[in-house]
Amino acid sequence: MVRNPLLFFTVVIVVALLIQVISISGDNSQAYTRTINQAIIFDITPPFDTIDTGVAECFMDALREAESTGSLLIYRVNSYGGLLDAGFTIGDAVLYSKTPAVAYVETKALSAATLIILPANIIALQRYSTIGDMQPVMVDPLTGQIQFINEPKILNPIIEKAKTYASRSNRNQTIIEEFVTHALTINSSLAIASGVADLEVENFDELLATLNGTHVRIGDTEYVLNIDRGMVKTFSCSIRSRMISILSNSYIANILTTIGMLATIFALVSGRLAILPLTIGMLLLGLVGTGFSANMVSAFLVILGALLLALELFVIPGFGVVGVSGIILLTLGLALLPVYVPTGVSPSGEYITVLRLYILVISLFLGGVFGIVIYKVAKVRRKKPVEFLPVSKKGRTVDELKPGSIGFVVVEGEYWRAVSDEYIAPGEEVIVEEMLENGVLRVRKKTDNH
Repeated sequence: MVRNPLLFFTVVIVVALLIQVISISGDNSQAYTRTINQAIIFDITPPFDTIDTGVAECFMDALREAESTGSLLIYRVNSYGGLLDAGFTIGDAVLYSKTPAVAYVETKALSAATLIILPANIIALQRYSTIGDMQPVMVDPLTGQIQFINEPKILNPIIEKAKTYASRSNRNQTIIEEFVTHALTINSSLAIASGVADLEVENFDELLATLNGTHVRIGDTEYVLNIDRGMVKTFSCSIRSRMISILSNSYIANILTTIGMLATIFALVSGRLAILPLTIGMLLLGLVGTGFSANMVSAFLVILGALLLALELFVIPGFGVVGVSGIILLTLGLALLPVYVPTGVSPSGEYITVLRLYILVISLFLGGVFGIVIYKVAKVRRKKPVEFLPVSKKGRTVDELKPGSIGFVVVEGEYWRAVSDEYIAPGEEVIVEEMLENGVLRVRKKTDNH
C-alpha cells in the first residue's frame, strides 16, 4: 500500500511528461532531417574570376535558385580576389543561407576570394591550391598603382567579419586573422592541418563523391548530402550580370568615360547633335564601373532609346543616325534591366525576363533590317551617276525629217527631237549619230549594212 498517494501520483505524472517530451524530441529530429540529391554549381573562374558587383549579383541569383529548389550550392573559386563590398555581399548571403553551401577552391582563392569561402558549410581545396593574402589594397584607377592598407579603422572590421564567417564552422581564427594582418598565404595541406578547410581532393569529381553521406546542420534542420551526378547543373549568369562585370573593369570604365566625355563635348561644339545620345549613353556606361547605379542607367537608356526610335519613325523622314542610336541605346538598356523586382509593385521577374528577351529580339531584328536599308542607301549614294546617251542607238521616225527642219523620233521608247541632213519618211528606222547641245539628236537613215 502506498503511504502517500499524492506523492505517488505526482511522480507518475512527471515520468509520463518526461516520456512525452523525449518522444516529441525524437519525432522532431526525424521531421527536420532532409536529404539533398541535387546541386547547383556557380563558377567564379576565368574569364569572370574577379569578385565584383556583377559576380555578386549573379551569385545571389544562383543562391536563390538553390534555396527555392532545395539544392546544394557549390561555388567553384579560382580567383585572385576583387572588390571588398562584393565579397561582403557574397559572404553574408552564404552565412544566412537556408540551404547548405560548399566552397571548392580550384588552384587559388586569394584576397576577397578567401573571404567568400570562409562562411561555407564545407570548404574543399584542390590539392596544392593556395588561399589567404587578405590584406586590403587600394588601386589608383588612373595609374593602376597599388597601395597596401594598414589602418586599424579599415583592417578591424574586415578581421571581425572574417572571424564571424569562420565561427560558423569553428575554423582557426588565429590564422584567418593573419590572412588580413600579414597577408599570410597557405597551401591546401596546411589549411587542412590548421583547421581552416575541411577537405583536400584531387579534382571536382572526387569532391562530389566525397560529399555523399555528409551531414550538414543549419538551424533545426540536418541535411544529408546524397548528390546524384545527373542532378548537378551549372548556373548561367544573366546578360545584365556579365555586362556589369565587364563595365566594372577599371580600364574599360575609364576608356568609356573618357571617350564619352570627349565625344559629348565634340558633339556640342561641332553642332552634330544627332550623335549626342550615343555619347551620353557611352558616358553613363562608363560611370557604372565607378559605382553609379546600373538600374538608373538601364532606366535612362531604355527611355532615351524609345524616345529616339519613336522620333525617327514618326517625326523625322527616312531612317538615319537618330533611329540607329535609339535601337542601340534601347538594346543596351534592356540588357542592363534588373531581373528581380519588388513583387506587388512591378511584374514578376519571370515576366520581365520574357519581356526583355522579346524586346531584345525585336530590337536586333529591327537593327538588322534598318542596317541593311542604310547600307543599300549609302551604296546608292556613293555610286556615280550614269548619264543615258542615245548615241549609236536605233530608233524610228515619227515625223518626216527634211534637211534643216526638226521632227520627232522614238529611241528605246522615248521621244526625242531630231534633225537629219537627208530626207527620211515617217516610220523609217534611223541611227542616232550624235546629240547636239540643245538636246536635239542628229540621225541618219538606217541602211542594210548599218
